[in-house]
Amino acid sequence: MDGKQERYSSGGEGVNFNSYYLGNPNAEKKILLVGNSITWHEPNPAIGWDGDWGMAASAPEKDYAHRLYDLLVESGEDVLLRVSRCKKWELNMDEPNVLHRFDDERAFDADIVVFRLGENVPLAQAPIFKDALRAFVKHICPRGKVLYTTCFWVNPTLDPIIKEVADERGEKWVNCGFSGDPKMKALGQFAHQGVAAHPSDAGMLAIAQSIFQGLQEYKAK
Repeated sequence: MDGKQERYSSGGEGVNFNSYYLGNPNAEKKILLVGNSITWHEPNPAIGWDGDWGMAASAPEKDYAHRLYDLLVESGEDVLLRVSRCKKWELNMDEPNVLHRFDDERAFDADIVVFRLGENVPLAQAPIFKDALRAFVKHICPRGKVLYTTCFWVNPTLDPIIKEVADERGEKWVNCGFSGDPKMKALGQFAHQGVAAHPSDAGMLAIAQSIFQGLQEYKAK
């Protein structure tokens, strides 16, 4: 199974899960992508969101996780991509045992972790964000490298911290702050303003391309 555009859960069909996989289970390289609603949001009719993929992409294959996977395959990579919802870390980073919620991500033992979080972090948590981020990436990436992204909605408080942690660990960060361009958001496509503020198909592609370029730079080293 080459896994191209095939999403599956290790738990089987009909199981509630917070991760899915794209690719060959026996691939040479394992990449863990940790994200929030931009990465994957379950259906929520109350806000007019019926999808079960990255909010507000028009289809699963149009969200950035699937676009990233396609870019990797097209470049000749043999990769297993695990996509995990980790919004609970954003909202509960001060919880004493919060890291244990992500023991499964740690056990995945990724070669590269893509950190695609930050948008849901309350600004009141900014004073602890750096230490929490250090602890989080150390926990979920015990042996590989981390590729960090800045927030889609540019965050002048948290984005510099994400860059600082990347720099101090000798790792890479890439810019994903594309929300300033109206074309990058799904404006007019959804009645709910919160949904419409999420990346459009064009925004999702821009995120995927930015992450892909960062991964290529790691590969070149």
